[in-house]
Amino acid sequence: MSITSATPGASRARLVYALFLALPVLLFAVFYLLPVAETILTSFQKWNGLSAHRTWVGLRNYTALFGQERFLHSLINNIKWLIFYLLAPPSLGLALALLLNREIRGETIFKVIFFLPYAIPPVAVASMWRWLYEPSHGLITVVMQSLGLGALAQNWLGNPAIVTYAIMGAALWWTAGFSFIVFSAGLRNLPSECIEAARLDGGNAWQIFWRVTFPLLWPSTIIVLGLSAVDAMRIFDIVWAMTNGGPAYASDVLATQMYDVAFGRLNMGQASAIAVTLLVMAAVFILPYITYMARHVERTEA
Repeated sequence: MSITSATPGASRARLVYALFLALPVLLFAVFYLLPVAETILTSFQKWNGLSAHRTWVGLRNYTALFGQERFLHSLINNIKWLIFYLLAPPSLGLALALLLNREIRGETIFKVIFFLPYAIPPVAVASMWRWLYEPSHGLITVVMQSLGLGALAQNWLGNPAIVTYAIMGAALWWTAGFSFIVFSAGLRNLPSECIEAARLDGGNAWQIFWRVTFPLLWPSTIIVLGLSAVDAMRIFDIVWAMTNGGPAYASDVLATQMYDVAFGRLNMGQASAIAVTLLVMAAVFILPYITYMARHVERTEA
């Protein structure tokens, strides 16, 4: 009797679950899976994005891309951005979090100051730093001249050798606040007993950090590194707003080249090939992170 009466209820519950899941699955398929499939298909075609006629060219878009110096340079720049995002913002954010991980006056004000840049839109950040980097009257040049270091002033965004690193400086100021907030939350949740025990055992500040604090911060570190890798793969807005990928494509990344090829040159086939390459790169770097996190969650639940 109980089994028979429970069966209709279980069926209704499954139906409710299916209905709740149907809309997200449908939206995911329509707005993600279908565009990805269309992009992959277009990468094997020659199409200007306007006409109804498309020509199948096979791997010609890919072979043409990998033979271009601009594409290889953009690919290298993306790798540089990946290394930068995995090292610089997390390191600065962790340093700031450790600095404020004590009872000091004005702690909340400092936290707001450190996090505030991350809340600024990237286009506004780009406009601000373009003024700072202005070679004649920008704030950086003026300060350097006042300190007697005018000879070291550069055309920061006009020199192909340093333009990418200049943009990275702006990105570091902009993005370090996220790492700072995550690490601050992690430090607040650390068990104080472990740190006190390390102090009683005679550990100095560096030993306590390296052998106790940092290992206990590993969940926060995983979050920061994972999202930093995603940000590195989709870097576009601040580069495009500051330099449009110039000068002479020196600061180009795959996303800016893709935008230029698609909407500036109306070559949707090559632009789609760049997009697929970027997708493969993202999968190579991010899927291991997702796999690791899934296993970590399973071990935690077990």
